[in-house]
Amino acid sequence: MIGLLPNNQQKTMTLIPRSAPAKAFVLLAAALLISACSSVKKVEPDRLRPIEASRDASVAWSAKAGAGSKRSVVKFAPFVSDQAVFAVNAEGGVAAFDRQTGASLWKTQLAAELTAGVSGDDRYLYVGSGNGDVYCLDQDNGSLIWKTTVSSEVISAPAAGPDYVVVRSIDGRVYALEKSNGKRRWLYTYSVPALSLHGNGRPLVVPDGVLVGLDNGKLVALRARDGRVFWETKLADRSGRSEVDKLSDLDADPVVFGSSIYAVNYQGAVAEISPADGRATWTSKVSSSAGLAVSESIVVVSDEFGTVWAFDRADGSVVWKQEDLSNRNLTAPVITGQGDVMVADLEGYLHILSGEDGLMIGRVKAASKEITARPVMRDGVLYTLDRSGTLSAIEL
Repeated sequence: MIGLLPNNQQKTMTLIPRSAPAKAFVLLAAALLISACSSVKKVEPDRLRPIEASRDASVAWSAKAGAGSKRSVVKFAPFVSDQAVFAVNAEGGVAAFDRQTGASLWKTQLAAELTAGVSGDDRYLYVGSGNGDVYCLDQDNGSLIWKTTVSSEVISAPAAGPDYVVVRSIDGRVYALEKSNGKRRWLYTYSVPALSLHGNGRPLVVPDGVLVGLDNGKLVALRARDGRVFWETKLADRSGRSEVDKLSDLDADPVVFGSSIYAVNYQGAVAEISPADGRATWTSKVSSSAGLAVSESIVVVSDEFGTVWAFDRADGSVVWKQEDLSNRNLTAPVITGQGDVMVADLEGYLHILSGEDGLMIGRVKAASKEITARPVMRDGVLYTLDRSGTLSAIEL
């Protein structure tokens, strides 16, 4: 069974197992990646146009979490609990701040270059490093509970399950670690294409399963108990003369809403997927490595060019698109309880769009530097972490 709702209410869905042969993995071809990246011409972002704001937002507090990473692939997001906000920095620092005031609660220094943002559950925190170290810390004081090492760099935040933690390494391996001691429960491997975007989406833990978007454009559903493949599906087939034309990484985090799964990939499509067999109920062409958000009526995607799209959740048809934020390196969107859509950009702005028609209805300078990861929303407050390591709480 698999199910997850944003309000933590769960609905059950059934995954049907399929036999799947073991897969070999291939290391990323670094030289090809550098070549592909260097061929992309830098484009200046659109200047922001004046708007007639009908939504108010303001920075309630800001705090310094430490040095942010200079690597574009490293995208830190905070983790928010009932009482605290947790953040990491590139130099190995992990810090806790009071959720209401931003006051420092504790700081811990790890002997590692952290490359994956912090995640957690109701008791522990989990972070990953550039050399494959995975740390479990106590939320109350930052003390180290355990440390384990996987095969290579971890750039997506670990995902906590009921009694296990799911960790991805960039060499095509997905680990389930015992929450009590960090020992390996199971390992799933997949083939990484010779040319791939240097990024990994975060695994999504759901009841009795784990969803993982792969570098080959596939979404795979794994059984929580042993890592066995329930099913795998490809969002869209890519063809072309060059390896760049064939890039189809699924680096955006999958989302479960109601009784369906939603995913989007690079140079591919956004899709609604049946959890029973992994088949797409509908697909619409779009390219994104940032991500999507889902409400009762729409699926919102930030694409590669800074366009924000809203698709009808019923059939995937386009409801609206907003093109005034071109080339602003938008984060994945957030949909508020009122139905507004929020995205952050490369200059630290948080933009508020109407969920009905996509019009700009608000804007706030949330940070001084680029916000790279989806803002985290809790009880009407958004929390962001920018490239300089500034953690901010934005009241709506």
